[in-house]
Amino acid sequence: MEPYISDRVVRMEKIVIIGSPGAGKSTFARKLGSILTIKVVHLDRVFWRYDWQEKPRETRIDILQKLVQEKQWLIEGTYLGSSEPRLNKADTIIFLDIPFLLCLERIIKRHRKPDGHPRHDIPDGCIDNLNLFRMLKVLVFPLKGRRTLQKKLREFPKEKVITLQSTKEADDFLAQLKPRASENSKPHYRLSRV
Repeated sequence: MEPYISDRVVRMEKIVIIGSPGAGKSTFARKLGSILTIKVVHLDRVFWRYDWQEKPRETRIDILQKLVQEKQWLIEGTYLGSSEPRLNKADTIIFLDIPFLLCLERIIKRHRKPDGHPRHDIPDGCIDNLNLFRMLKVLVFPLKGRRTLQKKLREFPKEKVITLQSTKEADDFLAQLKPRASENSKPHYRLSRV
């Protein structure tokens, strides 16, 4: 997959952000949602209950089916097993294909922050503890999750998928979004390099 294309006009009203744990999906989604004034849905918040009790797969699919019927949405989270409804309905899929060592560094840093503020992308009553399982998810992602994602993303038109492969590319992408009026007054954004 190629990184985003210079001078490409993209209509962004139904957006999916996917990538490895620690890729920066939540932070990127908050920033993009603010720019586009679209409500951000963090899948961790809607797929889990208090104390990390997972909702059944059927319930998660039902939740997604309802979410994707809305006019605009920005859904953040990978969850490959229940990705079909949102990937199919999205007009833009953003894959944060960030190097796994940076992702690992980020999840370690996330857990060393002494600020005591709760994360807004996880359910109330859930504590995001750093453990071996969490670190292994990051380390295994390039071998399994990334390959599965890439295979799945090849099913979609190239113009629907934007791959950002570094923090700089992600920051540049956000900085370069410029509203552009179209003939039917729907929001479009021109992606261009500085």
